[in-house]
Amino acid sequence: MLVNSRRRDNIRGLLFSALLSTVSLAFCADIPQTRLQSTTLRETSQFTYYWQTTPVGETAQLLTLFRGASEPNRDRAADMPLVTVLRDTLGDKNPENDRVSYVWLLSYVRPNLGQRLLSAVPFFYWRVTDGPKSLNEHGAAPLLNVTAPQHPVVSEIGRNILQWTMLDPMTTPVRATSRAYRSNESDDERLHLEEAINYLRNAPVGDKDSELTEVQLDTILARLELRKRLLGGFVSERRAAQLGQEDGFEQERIRSRNWELLRQCAEKTGLLFEPLNLGGREGQYAVVWFPLGQAFESSGASLTPIWKLLNLKNPWDDARLKQWHGRVYERSLDENGSLLPPGATGSQPVRLVPLGVYSLNYPRLPLLLVDFRDTLHVRRHEMTQRTINEITSGVIGISHFTNWYYYVAADLYDFIKARHGAAMNQAARLDCYSQFRVELALDHSLDPVLREQMRHYVHSLAINPLQGSPDREIELAKTRFALLQADAQEDGDLAAQLDKDRRAELAEFGENRRARILGDVLHEISFGLYTHRVRQQPDEIAALDRDRRIRYQLSFLDSLADAGTQPEIAYDSSHIHAALIELSDLMAGVKSPTLRAHVGSTVARVRELSRDTALQADCSQALVAVNGQEKPSTAAVSSGLAASTNTVASVGASLDAHK
Repeated sequence: MLVNSRRRDNIRGLLFSALLSTVSLAFCADIPQTRLQSTTLRETSQFTYYWQTTPVGETAQLLTLFRGASEPNRDRAADMPLVTVLRDTLGDKNPENDRVSYVWLLSYVRPNLGQRLLSAVPFFYWRVTDGPKSLNEHGAAPLLNVTAPQHPVVSEIGRNILQWTMLDPMTTPVRATSRAYRSNESDDERLHLEEAINYLRNAPVGDKDSELTEVQLDTILARLELRKRLLGGFVSERRAAQLGQEDGFEQERIRSRNWELLRQCAEKTGLLFEPLNLGGREGQYAVVWFPLGQAFESSGASLTPIWKLLNLKNPWDDARLKQWHGRVYERSLDENGSLLPPGATGSQPVRLVPLGVYSLNYPRLPLLLVDFRDTLHVRRHEMTQRTINEITSGVIGISHFTNWYYYVAADLYDFIKARHGAAMNQAARLDCYSQFRVELALDHSLDPVLREQMRHYVHSLAINPLQGSPDREIELAKTRFALLQADAQEDGDLAAQLDKDRRAELAEFGENRRARILGDVLHEISFGLYTHRVRQQPDEIAALDRDRRIRYQLSFLDSLADAGTQPEIAYDSSHIHAALIELSDLMAGVKSPTLRAHVGSTVARVRELSRDTALQADCSQALVAVNGQEKPSTAAVSSGLAASTNTVASVGASLDAHK
């Protein structure tokens, strides 16, 4: 079902792009849940994240990330399933031959026909429906196939070529509608990719059978992040794991800087800064409050740059706040003038009005998500930038190739505006919006009135007709989880799809780059009908076990070779020795010249970097085996050394007796 569903999506995408060229007017148009064992928990102040496993036959498992309240003795029936991952374990306890393949975002709901038609209407920036009310039989299609990240890249390149060569040269309605649809479709995919990333960053990791390892989770996070880039699917698996690990440190650095920056800006302008614990996520968001009935004395320096950075109008000059008739929040300040938590009593009571909610995840500065004084403030900015893009590329037809000077000037303008405190990165803003909309929908700890105000403003930010309501998506998450549970049964679709993926993996092992590229191209131009696979064979599990262990040990040795330092310094020599012995033993049955050349160059590089004579000897012995010469087994070598030692000892004893 998974491949057929993806194939149908590719066919629909290409045919629908051509069909939309004639469209100028559009219309807008319980399965019981089975609970299985849980794993290690990761707790926040209000929520806990944990994995639950579902077996797929005897050789694979589904791991589903749940989020529930961190209260003791809670009813887990109310916990929310978020993301499901398929891990192929081959039925053993060895993590070296495990492979993570599919990732499902359970809250993702495919847009209906009315939403798709509206998304093709140029300059239409409204979400008119909450999305589908139920899931069809293909509702459990995965968000991403981690083992084939290049397929969406090749498909995207093909759609770009179709757009540039066939649709753009046609009339303005054709170009405008096709580009509007593709832009909305790309934004909708990015929104849900970031949603899955946001969930998985809270997932617990470990070495147990019922949870993802740290390397596996880093790889998934990197693949989801790289999917948002044009050529991200061509990044190697080892490099993807490194990028996933580095991304966590980068996000923490961004949040820490934005936290301090927003706090200082609020202090200089007489406002009150308060971190917002939204959905159990600390350090992600903050709210800026305006104290009613207080006076503000400026230090004399101009505050205009700070107001630009905050993206707010000066509230001290706002007549509406002097005669405010809206909701007022009663809070208290401590002796240092800091805002106390709700309900706490301090030395000074204060009456507050919320000014704005900021995301601290934007790369360059705190990003304003909610302006409580102007409902359309943030929306106007998004619509303006989107309108400019549609006019230049869809209506006028400005091309990156023939009109490159325009885009150079536009990038220069964006750079200058960003240097002066404007958030010009549309993709990064969409990521922050994606995180905020879901966290707000799942949160139940905020003041109900304040939360409802935020929901109203977030709804105004939905300018993509393909987007659905986050509340509707969350409602259908349990239904998608139940569909996956049914597919995981013995007669379900996952077992059949798993067999196809394994045979495709066996066919791909040891292929050179030219053969892989050709296979990917044939897969895409046939709309997914062609995939290179080997025939079914009885020793399939054993062959996969050997291939995956080779990949695992080779990836470890590649990391040593790429480091450029002495390998025995970074790792214990016994670990490297075991990897060399296992790799040379496993390579005995491999005939691929490409793989043998790769292994040979890596081992030779490790030997060149090492200063350990024993490790150099191990590398030389492994090179002998890789080059095709017969290599004695470890047991035979040990017995031979013992026999030689006994022979030398007996000869020495005979000479002593003779003397």
